[in-house]
Amino acid sequence: MKEVNNRLVFIGTGGGRVVISNQARNAGGFVLQIPGVQMHIDPGPGALSGTARTKIRPAQTRVIISTHEHTDHANDINALIEAITLGGINKKGILISVPAVIDGTKEELPWLRNYYKSKLDEIFKIKTNDKVKLGDLTVTATKTQHDIDDCIGLRIEGPDVSIGYTSDTIYFKDLHKEFKDIAVLIINVLRPGSDKWKTHMCTGDAIKLIEEVKPELAIITHFGQKMLNANPLLEAREIQKRTGVRTIAADDRLEVNLEGIAQGRGVQTTL
Repeated sequence: MKEVNNRLVFIGTGGGRVVISNQARNAGGFVLQIPGVQMHIDPGPGALSGTARTKIRPAQTRVIISTHEHTDHANDINALIEAITLGGINKKGILISVPAVIDGTKEELPWLRNYYKSKLDEIFKIKTNDKVKLGDLTVTATKTQHDIDDCIGLRIEGPDVSIGYTSDTIYFKDLHKEFKDIAVLIINVLRPGSDKWKTHMCTGDAIKLIEEVKPELAIITHFGQKMLNANPLLEAREIQKRTGVRTIAADDRLEVNLEGIAQGRGVQTTL
């Protein structure tokens, strides 16, 4: 079988304190593979061990992106750099993140250890609206409203690639503008139905955002315990019914073939 060169692989789809504690879902973030680049986004607890249960080879990761300093988005940064650099023997890799993750804050130490900082080829500190060019690929930091200021979402765009990622945020009036013309929208949806939380989106919020953005495909992830109890699959079905946009509830180890979207053939998924 021909290997897919344009895909998303969800290493972990859990989020929030309870799920991090009970490990009902891994919280290792997700990997984007496109020709020439493998990037791991939001490597929380289990990011490295979780890849062992997939076809992903951590040593082939070129780019790590952490959208903010919370444990479920940054915990395994150093472990991934260890794998990428073979314990620091091979200096390589790129880290893209906010200043709090790289340098720390007045209250908190940085997630990135000095030892591993010296083993990377490049480090990009970014804030909202900043862009990083990686060959033909552009990574743009999008606006969020979370319980910390140093938090971003992402637009990842290039030839045959158009992905938006909300990261952790509440729904706010102009959020949809951050993802205008995006083909695949990944949304962190902590809670089901209209069960709002002060720092994250619920299913009702996701419906509003998807109706406004109108992506070709929506993927919900980063589930808290209440969402798991409600069943993310049922929530995704309700979103799709209400919006008319194909919606997938991510699961640990889910692979999404993006080649079909780029070529107008739809999307294929495997577990």
